[in-house]
Amino acid sequence: MTEDTPTRPPEGALLRLVRLAAGMSVQDAATAAGISKARWSQVVGGHESRRGRTQPVVASDGLLARMAAAVGVDADRIEQAGRPDAAEVLREMQRRRPSGEPAPGLTDDERELTGAFLEALRARRADSNAGDSDNDTIS
Repeated sequence: MTEDTPTRPPEGALLRLVRLAAGMSVQDAATAAGISKARWSQVVGGHESRRGRTQPVVASDGLLARMAAAVGVDADRIEQAGRPDAAEVLREMQRRRPSGEPAPGLTDDERELTGAFLEALRARRADSNAGDSDNDTIS
């Protein structure tokens, strides 16, 4: 990072670590959270560029909770990363949906596809002990 680029926030570092450990691409994680790949990278990196200027990005509590749910981060870890507001939202999300159900706001078809996708990721991860092939530089 350059001296003009903000340091990655603790919650961004956590999301990146868990995403990589899960074998998920940035696109897959962003899709599971219901946001664009660009927005995922901005939140995880802690900055965005607008009109040639780098500006800090802090996710709302709801957005961060959705991102955490998408990669399987639990509320305690989000709280430890300094975001008790997002942890509270994530806990409420988890109380409101049955265990194992994909993120809220999805259609039935999207839920089915997301569930199948997550099962495939888990199977791939279980079958592979290979290192991370993620070439993402931001997140």
